[in-house]
Amino acid sequence: MLVQTPVPSKASTPDEAINEDLDDVKLIREYISTTKEGSISSIFTIFFLTIGPLKIVPTFASLTANADDTLRKKMAFRGFWISTLVVMLTALFGIGLLDKYGIPISALFMAAGIVLFLVALRMVMAQYGSAAPPPSPPENPSLNLVLTPLIFPTILTPYGIAIVMIIMSILKKVIGNEVVVLGMLMLVMVLNLLSMLYARQILKVLKPSILKVIGLVLGIIQLSLAISWMFTAIRMEALAIRAILTS
Repeated sequence: MLVQTPVPSKASTPDEAINEDLDDVKLIREYISTTKEGSISSIFTIFFLTIGPLKIVPTFASLTANADDTLRKKMAFRGFWISTLVVMLTALFGIGLLDKYGIPISALFMAAGIVLFLVALRMVMAQYGSAAPPPSPPENPSLNLVLTPLIFPTILTPYGIAIVMIIMSILKKVIGNEVVVLGMLMLVMVLNLLSMLYARQILKVLKPSILKVIGLVLGIIQLSLAISWMFTAIRMEALAIRAILTS
């Protein structure tokens, strides 16, 4: 009596079995890997727009209009350290908070896209409304102005903090290493510090009207990135559904 020896399957590991039996799962993985490059290339732009120096320069110059150089430097450095500490802690602990609920990467892409879209749309449409009169500079500026209104909500806006959490969680899932994102985040915070230290010199070269035009252009770029991320989420969900239906 002949005993037939079972022929080992080509797919000796679960990953190989998935790649052979579910081609769409492989497509999803390839799509995520290509999304990785796009995410990293656009991450600095998103951070620059949401928590970057464009909106800080006019506000800081107004808050310190009646302050001496020593007080201005103290306010700039204190605002830098506190805001950097807050945003770094938010980025690191936000990853664990979102991962705790097992939110899929497609949902994170959609959430990031929606937040970016709403912020960018408000930025673009604000150019068509009547401009509000700028607030008058405080007569007696002090370090009490650092926390509010300098850090909150000028440097760290609510939507800026939210987008940092979402992006950190996305890139952790995509590249498995958040050091690159933390580095870009730190770079933006350093630019914020420089923009506060040289706010008066910047406004001599770039008038508020020019800053508005730059903000409008960057807002359109952010709007495009937001739509792209929402389409990314839709494509990933479509690939996942197709993989389930054909399995």
